[in-house]
Amino acid sequence: MNKLYRYFTLSMVALVGLSLAGCSEDNLDTNPYNKSGVNLVAFGPSPVLRTHEIRITGTNLTQVTSVAFPGEGAVVEKSAFNKVDDRDLYLNVPDASVPGQIKLMVGSEAVATSVSPITFEEPIEIESVSPTTGLNAGDEVTVKGEYVYNIYEAVFTSGVTGASVKAEDFTYVSRKEVRFLVPLAAESGEITFNDGAEWTYTYETPLEVLTATYAGLSVKAADFGQEVQISGTNLHTVETVMFPGGVTSEFTVSDDHKTLTTNIPAETKSGAITLVLYSGASLTTDEVTLPTLAVTKVSPDKDLRAGDKVTVTGENFDRIASISLPGSGILADTEYTISGNTLTFTVPDDMTDGNLEIVQNSFISVSHKLMMYSDAPEEAIWAGSFTIGGWDAGMQDLAWGGYDWSTVKPGQVLTVYVTPDMSQGWSQIRVGNGSWAALPGTADVNDLTAEDTKFTVSLTQEMIDELVANGGLVICGAYFTVTKVALSISENVIWSGSFSLGSWENGLQDLAWGGYDWSQVSAGTSLRLYYEVDPSVGYVNIRFGNGSWAALPSTADWGTDGNATPDPSQTTIETKLTADDMEQLLNAGGLVICGAGIVCKKIVLQ
Repeated sequence: MNKLYRYFTLSMVALVGLSLAGCSEDNLDTNPYNKSGVNLVAFGPSPVLRTHEIRITGTNLTQVTSVAFPGEGAVVEKSAFNKVDDRDLYLNVPDASVPGQIKLMVGSEAVATSVSPITFEEPIEIESVSPTTGLNAGDEVTVKGEYVYNIYEAVFTSGVTGASVKAEDFTYVSRKEVRFLVPLAAESGEITFNDGAEWTYTYETPLEVLTATYAGLSVKAADFGQEVQISGTNLHTVETVMFPGGVTSEFTVSDDHKTLTTNIPAETKSGAITLVLYSGASLTTDEVTLPTLAVTKVSPDKDLRAGDKVTVTGENFDRIASISLPGSGILADTEYTISGNTLTFTVPDDMTDGNLEIVQNSFISVSHKLMMYSDAPEEAIWAGSFTIGGWDAGMQDLAWGGYDWSTVKPGQVLTVYVTPDMSQGWSQIRVGNGSWAALPGTADVNDLTAEDTKFTVSLTQEMIDELVANGGLVICGAYFTVTKVALSISENVIWSGSFSLGSWENGLQDLAWGGYDWSQVSAGTSLRLYYEVDPSVGYVNIRFGNGSWAALPSTADWGTDGNATPDPSQTTIETKLTADDMEQLLNAGGLVICGAGIVCKKIVLQ
């Protein structure tokens, strides 16, 4: 039992109201009565006795057509106002009023609402609260006592802030009894009452509120978009249904609160569903298994050339949303084919080393490393045998002064030759700085397979800066042996493109007759041609000629008239320029590549 007797204090309670007028320069004025539209400034006395007069002050109060007090039917029409002018409105508090906010009405619209509640003078005495056990959200609680209609708020235990029921939402109000419903967010614990002013009271017996429980799923192997039913109790207290990835879904709950029905979103993945309750607590269901994209093999995935056909096998390829290649981006539908669980595509000209990305949705994707063929010469900067266990060591011979990384240029390829040890079932590698942190733009962890023999990185300026500034290169990871580290030798590309020689019909003359300044080249420089075989011609001949197509002297032993006939598996040919070659290039019209059965792709000096 709790009683509180208070002496009447005449007070004016400050109010913050909404105006009929929009924002204007009036808002810059600190005088509360210098406002346009209908505004509430204050009311009083509060606390007050029902049926007694109160005064409301504000602006343009003659426009008010009624005043709505909290409580069912507690509305005073304009005809019942005791007195009203623009700044003052006098009226009697309805007997049906309960503690809460006062609203000024113009027609059917509430144009101003108090922030502070009206409270009442009689002391509240609570004798009983029932029931206190076995409560469910939505059940009715009865409070008996004296002047209990002066209760402004009942606050149930719920998280940090509690779950509140205001007096205007009570289902029954009288002087000796009030009733209200257990809110959806309520949890077991104390219930506290207040009058909207200074009085508070915590009931001596905590309430037992039954929370939601989970019993099972209607289906555990489902499909996207499929309906799923979740069984349990008190499921009407679920506020949000969240699928893996934080994706929410709309839902319905049965009348008996034992079945929740929802649909699996398109953008999610296999896993448990989370039921977030209004109280902030949550329940977790069993896992739901969804059709998920998987890749079992990509072949070939190394030494790829433009035009090669790549075959990917796996599962659920009918779920693929997009396919992306490194350097090329997302493939158009016409650039790949899917037959059952086999995907094929042709390597485009602009593909680079990197990851093949196959995407099902925002949360399901598969990544697989692809490596392009490179016949660029390389220089070993370390060789030996260094075994790395389970992230327990790093190969640091190229760190902390072991190599001068300032001499490296962007575009050079770093190749780490490895022998994976799959005895543990896995192997991983990282290329890091002197502190073992992954180089910028590289993954923190890169998986190795039993077939891997090397790991390559195309060095950027950012990576080189990191190596120079932060201790050089450390190779670390788990379960592999490093046998060699190499850097590609920088090439000077003097021509690139795609030029078919046909069958001695065409000569590549872009570097002849003033097309290139051969005076900047010295004897001893290697001249290399990269090419592709054109199978439609049926044979391969290559000649490095001067401007008149006559073979350069250093190539005389390639064959008759200096015509090389390389094996069709070859894609490069080179010569080391002699002084006699340079005399021809400088004085006989430069360089012409001629022959048959190849498509010229790149010419470099080294």
